[in-house]
Amino acid sequence: MSVGTKTYDVVVVGSGPAGIGAALASARSGAKTLIIEKHSYLGGMMTGGLVTGFHGMRVHQGHYSKGPGSMLMTDKHTPLVVKGIALEMCNRLKEAGAAYTDIDDPPMRVEFDPEALIPILFKMCQESGVDVLLDSIAFGLEMDHNRIEYIKVANKSGETHIYAKAFVDASGDGDLIEWSGAGFHMGTDENRRCMPLTIYMVLGDVDLQKLLDYYKQNPDDLDIGDPEKWQKLFDAGAPIALMGLHKLLVSAGKDHVYPMPLGCENEIAIPIFDIQTSVLPANTCKLLVDMAYGIDLTNGDDWSRAEMDIRTNQLPGILAFMRKYVPGFENCYCLYTASQLGTRESRRLDGVYTFCHKDIMTNAHFEDSIGRTGRAMNVHSTGGGKQDEISGGRKWTEAPNPIGADIPYRALISPKVGNLVVGGRCISVDRDALGSVRGEPVCMVTGEAAGAAAAMAALRDIAVQDVPVGELQELLKSRNVII
Repeated sequence: MSVGTKTYDVVVVGSGPAGIGAALASARSGAKTLIIEKHSYLGGMMTGGLVTGFHGMRVHQGHYSKGPGSMLMTDKHTPLVVKGIALEMCNRLKEAGAAYTDIDDPPMRVEFDPEALIPILFKMCQESGVDVLLDSIAFGLEMDHNRIEYIKVANKSGETHIYAKAFVDASGDGDLIEWSGAGFHMGTDENRRCMPLTIYMVLGDVDLQKLLDYYKQNPDDLDIGDPEKWQKLFDAGAPIALMGLHKLLVSAGKDHVYPMPLGCENEIAIPIFDIQTSVLPANTCKLLVDMAYGIDLTNGDDWSRAEMDIRTNQLPGILAFMRKYVPGFENCYCLYTASQLGTRESRRLDGVYTFCHKDIMTNAHFEDSIGRTGRAMNVHSTGGGKQDEISGGRKWTEAPNPIGADIPYRALISPKVGNLVVGGRCISVDRDALGSVRGEPVCMVTGEAAGAAAAMAALRDIAVQDVPVGELQELLKSRNVII
């Protein structure tokens, strides 16, 4: 079979929030742009992963308190730090009746319908002139000195080599970063263990009032928020998220009822356990639960082992736990599960600058800012929570006086590769700061900047390191991005 070829100004790999932001920003800058997606739809975790809490529009403050900062779906007590394409998408969802938000005034976390988002993303790409290539896997590339000449893509047409002047790695796993030799870090310094995996499961025939009553009687078993305040939101038809069940998890673990996840480093499993209503119909909810630890997402064997174990061990076992231990879930059943594994961490670019813990804690300002993050550093345990830890051992760190931090353009580029820009969770960050920038709105911020910069480099025939940052900032500000 002969090898086909295509040529573009900018090619974006991955169509999650970073990839969508990058492709739209590039095409709107006048660059001939292609977005490549391995699934049959756009959106990545937002759609196929059922991660329907678009979380990070504002500044986190007091999430583990009993105040407004604990009620993310209605929290507006801190300033917006994200606008641009992220806000445009939220507004379109609201106009379609598919999101719990207000036009131009979203809460910290916008809950939305993932099925409604899929056609919206297709339409946004069509309107902006983005070419879309679905069911296609990028599997390698060819370098010409310090530049990517083309990437190798496989689909039903066979193998295609796609040439471009600039490339955006929005793959989530930093595939172009590794293949180009840009250099990366991954996981912990000691053993490269990454944050855990999950698969969202949607349950039917649940009585959430019984669960709320349980938390009123056992408020110390609710990790976040006040049961009475959650009750008011529930009565008003607003989305709620009830994280906790520590006592019940310990009991089930000691009774050998709760399924032991892959890679769990403790005697019994104490994962993060969050029951969310999002915008689902009445008497249904979805579960956010850590389900596999120590998995290398860049290893196909590891990935397959984790997905099989989650679907054969974790999901059925968690369902059995819910029916036996959790009030209101005695008759629950699984309606459907996410088609994609929920992922949080793998490769991180070794960039010109590494955005870090200190930058979040000090509300850092950078002269080459391309956007902002107000999210706390949300780092899940690499081995599972211990019996004396809540929220599955998750570490949640907010700045002492949070107002948000700038993200520098230097964290999106490598000193080694002249035509590669990175967006999303694989930008140049340390593990703590990753806990902030991996949120979907912030991924879209870095993606939008990456796409605009890639287009500027391609149309001017310059290296991404030579993009005039002042002009890039003015362009982003003209598109309603907060710098």
